[in-house]
Amino acid sequence: MRLTWLVLCFGLLNSVTALADSPKSEAAKEQTWRAVLFDGRKVGWSLTERQIVADGAIRSAEIMELEIQRESVSVSMYSLEETVESASGEPISFRAEIRTAGQLLRYVGKLTAPREFEVTLDGAGASRTQSLKLPAHALFFEGQRKALIAGIRGTHKLITIDAFVPSQMSVVSLETNFLTRRRVELMSDEAELTEVEQMVRYPDGPMKVSAFVDDNFDAKRIRMDLAGMQVELLACDEACAHAPNQALDFLDRLVIDAPKALSRADLDHPLKLRVTIAGTDIAPASTGHQQVTLIEPGVFELSIDPRKAKADTEVLDLYREPSAWVQSDSVMLQDLAKRAIGTGKTDMARMQNAEDFVREYIFGKTLSVGYASALEVATTRQGDCTEHALLLTAIARASGIPSRVATGLAYVPRFGDREQVFVPHAWTEAYVDGRWQGFDAALSGFDAGHIALAVGDGDPVRYFAGVALLGRLRVDSIERLLP
Repeated sequence: MRLTWLVLCFGLLNSVTALADSPKSEAAKEQTWRAVLFDGRKVGWSLTERQIVADGAIRSAEIMELEIQRESVSVSMYSLEETVESASGEPISFRAEIRTAGQLLRYVGKLTAPREFEVTLDGAGASRTQSLKLPAHALFFEGQRKALIAGIRGTHKLITIDAFVPSQMSVVSLETNFLTRRRVELMSDEAELTEVEQMVRYPDGPMKVSAFVDDNFDAKRIRMDLAGMQVELLACDEACAHAPNQALDFLDRLVIDAPKALSRADLDHPLKLRVTIAGTDIAPASTGHQQVTLIEPGVFELSIDPRKAKADTEVLDLYREPSAWVQSDSVMLQDLAKRAIGTGKTDMARMQNAEDFVREYIFGKTLSVGYASALEVATTRQGDCTEHALLLTAIARASGIPSRVATGLAYVPRFGDREQVFVPHAWTEAYVDGRWQGFDAALSGFDAGHIALAVGDGDPVRYFAGVALLGRLRVDSIERLLP
């Protein structure tokens, strides 16, 4: 599981930045530096700036960098979100960059007609272009800021805006609730600030963020829960923001104890799990192999059958098409797909061949890769479970088989110094014989020890629903079902 989505989400609260390589301007920059803390440990920094450039246009963005430990392996993640809009508020351009472990994905949107953009996506040595039409009600960062300032100065306690997110090239609903004004302790002083709560309506579930903001809606203190940890961004000076980070093993905090040991025979048969999820109304995903039943609020029964999958007629277009992370139309991946599927005569045989192929093809089994696209994995041949899932998903789509990425937990007998646990994991689901069926190239295959929390097209932002459940989930019991 990744934290990439985290370095994207805070821009909705503060989205106002000019970039170092942007056109020079004599106008002064408005800057806010912040230290990023997970459970009180400093793990990174963020910066927001706002600057008026040529013809009164306003360039805005949010920059964040995190450094996380995973089994003593340090992984760095960097994100940048930028929009430019005219003095009258019309969108002009946008840009986003996501860098993990040295791998870079860049989106650049250039205006071709009012609210219409040509978007270039660069990554893994490949480039693709697509068009994007922005809805009339969607707001770039400066438009969001003005709407929120009007809200904080007005009489309405709750306002809703449609916020454009450059790295997703999509619009999300942003609900802001204005609460009380009070004196708040900051890193080095105190300030009179307004408390706000924001609900970001992502496709896979809402994200709740609380903050204390000044009269210009500059957030001085931001707080949210992530996988059972408290995440805070605290305004401070540049030296404070760039102070040394503190080691934090993020992955270890997401490992969940199993109530009992599971044998290979157990994992090959249907299992019924009872799980408790605290503090959220998001439910685990129902998939071809996993059926979810709500027992009572926060308590679910999961029936996982690795041998059978229920019929499903729904296949979304995004599970057939190439994307920025699953570049199934690239020549390299199409050639790799031909090698991977071999002489398989059926889609099931092709997927089984591809699963075995990816397991051997990625010879560098490492946690040091932050988040690599399928094309990057095809080039470097390194990664962990997510890289295996993305490459297998791309090979499936390149072979004409709809596929998607499932994220959640997988049972392993040992992880580090812990035994009988569920660990964060990702695998592939392919639409075979009218059913979504699981394939896992990172482990020895799909089995009943896979708990799906969310499914998506491979974009890391789609993982939010799964991440929101990690750290809140407890497996209370496991029962082997009769065949």
